[in-house]
Amino acid sequence: MAQKEKEEYIRSKLPYEILKRIYKDSRISLRRMGEELGISYHVIKSVLKKLEEEYNIAYTLELDEEKLGFAPAKIVLIKFGEKPNIEIIKNELANDPYVQNAYLAEGDFDLFLHVVGLSQQEFGAWQWKLRVKFNKYNPVVNVADISQKVIGFLPLRSEVIEKSTALSKPEKQILTILNENSRIKLIEIARKLKVKDLDRILYIIKKLKSMGIIKRFSALTQNPDKRLFYAFSTYVSPTEKHGEYVEEFYSKVLKNEENDMISDYNVIMVMHGFGDIFFICAFKDGEALAKKGPELLKNLWAIENPIIKKAVLTGIIVGKWPFHLEDFEEKK
Repeated sequence: MAQKEKEEYIRSKLPYEILKRIYKDSRISLRRMGEELGISYHVIKSVLKKLEEEYNIAYTLELDEEKLGFAPAKIVLIKFGEKPNIEIIKNELANDPYVQNAYLAEGDFDLFLHVVGLSQQEFGAWQWKLRVKFNKYNPVVNVADISQKVIGFLPLRSEVIEKSTALSKPEKQILTILNENSRIKLIEIARKLKVKDLDRILYIIKKLKSMGIIKRFSALTQNPDKRLFYAFSTYVSPTEKHGEYVEEFYSKVLKNEENDMISDYNVIMVMHGFGDIFFICAFKDGEALAKKGPELLKNLWAIENPIIKKAVLTGIIVGKWPFHLEDFEEKK
């Protein structure tokens, strides 16, 4: 590669390649990344540091809540008759270990909650208590179980790991540390735990991965270079051709996003409840939203009479934003 070509590659394409790799495996070494890309370790290190600062990258884990011993995660959408003050919402949700992610919204719903760690019976009592707390704001609550994560994931808070009955104390400790920083070195984990046996730590990490509890060592950006955060659910009257409509939808939205640092579609989940599919997106602008958002889906699936609940996500109360860069070529 000529020098000018190399400089242009480092400037325009290398950041994309690095983000793609750390989303897929945040524990990948910089030397291995450099070998794969034909770029020196020092350049990889420098570019990654800039990306971490620019996009406020959070190194975390994709965890399997059911293998942690919990019931399927739930999505809760709340529409208030009269919207409460943000501080009131924070006070009610910030210290609730079962609320993994809570986003403020404007549209068909005012609040998005991702709830994990409760049995069906416990969830019934939990949501009733929540409705009582917000009673004077006339909340309308819609609930759905997440049955499949098609693209992306919603991260879990470390507080819920402590409630798992499937893990020993050392496993919980190591999983919590990795959940807060999935790129952390073994020696740093040992220092935090005040132990010297690195082999034991590595064994536990491999065990958690082989058990499927850790699905992926990953990275999420908390400051994506796209400003229109959008979420919508779709409920359809399915026909025999539903699979064809889904394929057409994916072919239109899962295109190569090279040099685009964050994917448009960050979370796509199949649900049972108020909707069939839920989406969380990060569109560049209103034009991108119009071309690739709910209207596209509504037109493609018109024969199935889709009912769509949609809202702009305006802020975060609890948890992390789920935005990332995914290699959609692997999905095709």
